[in-house]
Amino acid sequence: MIGRPDGALVSGARRSAEQHRLPYELLTSTQLPTRFPALRPADDMVALWEPRAGILFPEACVGAHLALAQTHGATLRYDEPVLSWRSDGDGVRVVTDQGEYRAGQLLLTAGGWIRSLVPELNLPFSVERQVVYRFAPRAHPEIFAPARCPIHLWETAPQNFFYGFPDLGSGVKVARHHAGEVADPDQIRREVSDAEVAAIRELVRQFLPDADGVLRSAEVCTYTNTPDEHFWIDRHPEQPQVMIASPCSGHGFKFSSVIGEVLSELLVSGQSRFDLSLFRKR
Repeated sequence: MIGRPDGALVSGARRSAEQHRLPYELLTSTQLPTRFPALRPADDMVALWEPRAGILFPEACVGAHLALAQTHGATLRYDEPVLSWRSDGDGVRVVTDQGEYRAGQLLLTAGGWIRSLVPELNLPFSVERQVVYRFAPRAHPEIFAPARCPIHLWETAPQNFFYGFPDLGSGVKVARHHAGEVADPDQIRREVSDAEVAAIRELVRQFLPDADGVLRSAEVCTYTNTPDEHFWIDRHPEQPQVMIASPCSGHGFKFSSVIGEVLSELLVSGQSRFDLSLFRKR
């Protein structure tokens, strides 16, 4: 976490680490590039380094989750869009493009499409277009190897963030964190403009100068944001057999295992071991 000492990113990460007794090390603007030469902070920046931090590979994680669910009796269905659902006594009926299903409870975790499944609630979620870039190193590719380059998140100005990953074989990954345009998930703009590439290159040249090589790829993804950027875990206010969850706002995937555990507890026993008041909206 790199930024001004009193900025939201560094001060917040430090407060969280101390509250939860997580190991960390604070590095000055001269110590950081000595330890990690790919990173070039401004003189007034510091870095909070977490030695336990790491990377998740989403495809492998999702595959593991699905395999475990199937092992424990779940029925998996793919390419079957949900068209609607309705109450059916104490349960629900779900209509898809291939059939109709009845269940005692329904969990909705549809990400950017959640609003279309509960339009009556007018949920304050917004879908944000994000672009992820991968650059070939311009020089010294060895300094972007995972052993020498940590995952890094920068606050370059108040509430302006970008992040990067080491080179895992497909280039150095960088992207802005938020600041994307609001979009319809079914009509999102997939083209990446020259101006967008130029803007991210400006950040790369300033803070990761040796990564300023050939652009290998630029891919569009989405964030589904809540107003406070916290998760949303709550029951439908009028249909208590329906649970709505959205671990989102650009930081949700890394929590998917624990959020899944929380949701399964809520559906099976009606309660969780965790304090979820931060994520309830009533």
